Amino acid sequence: MNRSLATEEQLAFIIQLTNSIFPLFVLPLATIGNSLCFLVFCRPKFQKRLTRTSSICVRLLCLNDLILLYLFVIDVLLKAYTKSPTRIYSTPAACRLYKWIRYSILDFSAYLQLGLTTDRFICCVYHRYYSRWCKRHYLYYLLFTAFICIFAKNSSFLSASYGYYYLTINKDRSVKCSVKIKSVYFTMYMAYGQSLIDVVFITCLPFFLILYFNSRILREVLRLRTECWSTLTKLMHIAPTQSGSSLVITTNSITLPSTTTTTTVIIRRHRAKRRRLHLTFALGCISFIFIFSTVPYKIFKIVERHDKVIRDQYMDGTAKSIHMQLAEVIIDCFVYLSCSTPFFVCFATSSMFRDELRRAFQ
Repeated sequence: MNRSLATEEQLAFIIQLTNSIFPLFVLPLATIGNSLCFLVFCRPKFQKRLTRTSSICVRLLCLNDLILLYLFVIDVLLKAYTKSPTRIYSTPAACRLYKWIRYSILDFSAYLQLGLTTDRFICCVYHRYYSRWCKRHYLYYLLFTAFICIFAKNSSFLSASYGYYYLTINKDRSVKCSVKIKSVYFTMYMAYGQSLIDVVFITCLPFFLILYFNSRILREVLRLRTECWSTLTKLMHIAPTQSGSSLVITTNSITLPSTTTTTTVIIRRHRAKRRRLHLTFALGCISFIFIFSTVPYKIFKIVERHDKVIRDQYMDGTAKSIHMQLAEVIIDCFVYLSCSTPFFVCFATSSMFRDELRRAFQ
């Protein structure tokens, strides 16, 4: 018994330490990174036909991540550094609004990632239709529809059955912002109905579409990269025998009379294409990191809501176990890291991004 209490005290200390230190480390890192990422994708280089729509998605994603991160972190820091049960919300109405906005922004991240991946997919794999895709603004219509549906889905958080109240356990008062214990049917809906909607439309659907689109994009990137390298290698070994003489270069059944100047232009075009491929690869990496950091969060929420049903029905609404609290802290840390990755992934994988970042400060 004493050993069990000692273990719980150690876990409680780890949770308190993590909540006190980790957000302070991630918050400035993510703020600087997302701000720089937003600034770079505003550059004229990313406003061209093949990158304009994707750059808008990335900028929206940076803003979305920053808002989500601040909502998470401010609440955690208030909880960690104040002895009284101070939270980011102080009234039942504020509690409902906070949960509605936080979960909606988190869900919208999935569809921003899906929109970004879809744009790159059409650009790389079905490039013949990309002009129509951009001119008709299909991506914006899809994102707007997803945004409205997500806010409607999460309107359950605005219900009067969801609220802010104090829970007294062992003479300690803790603040709760969740479904009220007396609302049995609403608790069941939030635990299983809302969770089912989240699993299908916020987790599985974006997850498999992003996975499929990125696999096709990766295959196309590898194919075009090999083609670019082989073409560049051939062109670099071509040299005119005399000054002013011309060569004939045949590429994809098209015969081009070429001089040294023409060869240089072709090399530059292939280098530009290779840079766009690097950018596409970088944006795909952002989507993969998002998937593997937020899917565990959604799965954990299902477990957490089921645990609340059990506690409300059989334990008179007691607080979460220490192990559930530890799991929640670990999952939250994954979300923090996910919100700070776009800049670092682009910087590590895209030469085009690094060049524009350097020019932004020249």
